[in-house]
Amino acid sequence: MIFYTVKTEVRREIVIKKSKFIATIFPISSLDEAQKKLNEIKMEFRDATHCPYSLRIGYERIIERFSDDGEPPRSSGLPILQELKKTNVTNILLVVTRYFGGIKLGLGGLNRAYRESAMLVLDTAKKVRSLPLVRFDLSLDRVYSGKIRNILEHFNARIIQENYGDKAEYSVKIEKERKKGFLEALKTVTRGKIRIREVPSED
Repeated sequence: MIFYTVKTEVRREIVIKKSKFIATIFPISSLDEAQKKLNEIKMEFRDATHCPYSLRIGYERIIERFSDDGEPPRSSGLPILQELKKTNVTNILLVVTRYFGGIKLGLGGLNRAYRESAMLVLDTAKKVRSLPLVRFDLSLDRVYSGKIRNILEHFNARIIQENYGDKAEYSVKIEKERKKGFLEALKTVTRGKIRIREVPSED
């Protein structure tokens, strides 16, 4: 199955029977990052009535979470999650902030409102293909650091951490499907004088 994600935060707003629904979608890579973004939303809209959300993280073993945040059970967080699943997105947090307008929507009305809010921001956001990543710890002589940086750039590697002491050390993530070529390139430019450790996936 092909999965998608979004590259940047996107926000859209609708009003249904005087209640305002503000849907915000974020790209995320961990539960900690999701919690941080959720806290930021709740601080930004601290006078809001509710902030239901849903998230999906991973590929082979997808982590899914949702919360109704005080709305009736399964009236808001679950419909948001269902929309995420329908569009095959992952590494995503979607929060729908509600300002109550004085007219009760009922369980069915809430379900439709949150679903519509999620659909709106998902349809608006530019989605890109989301590929599984693999992490490597690299250790090599500093004389090769310039060539290694070129390799990392060529393979669009995400540098998690780097350190320059007696050795040049990097922790990087690359797309899993490019792993073979990446490892071959590393060994070629360093003439095999590199220590490579694959870090087990958290997925």
